[in-house]
Amino acid sequence: MALGRGDVCRTQGAAGTCAATQAALCKATAGHRQLVLQLGGSADSPRLREERRRRSAEARELSTGLRRALLVGLRQAPVSPEERRELERLWVLFLSALELFLQDLHRAHHLCQLFSVQGGGTAPLRTGLGGRGLPSHKGSRRGGCPTQPLATPCLEEEIEQVKATLAEMESRANIPLWTVEATQPAGTGGTAAPTAGSAQGGPHAGLCCRVL
Repeated sequence: MALGRGDVCRTQGAAGTCAATQAALCKATAGHRQLVLQLGGSADSPRLREERRRRSAEARELSTGLRRALLVGLRQAPVSPEERRELERLWVLFLSALELFLQDLHRAHHLCQLFSVQGGGTAPLRTGLGGRGLPSHKGSRRGGCPTQPLATPCLEEEIEQVKATLAEMESRANIPLWTVEATQPAGTGGTAAPTAGSAQGGPHAGLCCRVL
């Protein structure tokens, strides 16, 4: 990934590069969540679970790079107070995104233990809906297979990796979460009407929150 080195923020502009990677991380975790929601349903299959692992690896790689880049940006002298506030805002958003990602990993771990696609476990639910771009699981089973899918140990490693990232972030940057204030009403997401500042092309136009 583009942010594989810790000093990439310094070379390409801290706030802008980190914001772009934060957006890519949100996209990756959203795609991962869509796959997790299909576990145990009629779209569940080894192929879907392999795609979930691929999306999870992508999100964790982005997280590692973004963590390093934000640490570099926050420790060096900021170009301006506005850039410092933007980096702090991205740090808090990054924490929130990782916490949601961790919840999805726990959900995936539970569903993979409950529903097996390799036989011997509980059959996936037949909802009548197939996954987009992925074949539906045909439900063929053979005796003598393990009751739990082989991906469970891998999921445990993924969970521990994200937990370690969260712990490191919270210990290495002293940024109080209460300093970030929402600038959009709850539930509007990114669809809220632009404010007067954003209409004039303000420095943080369209952002969902700001640092106090």
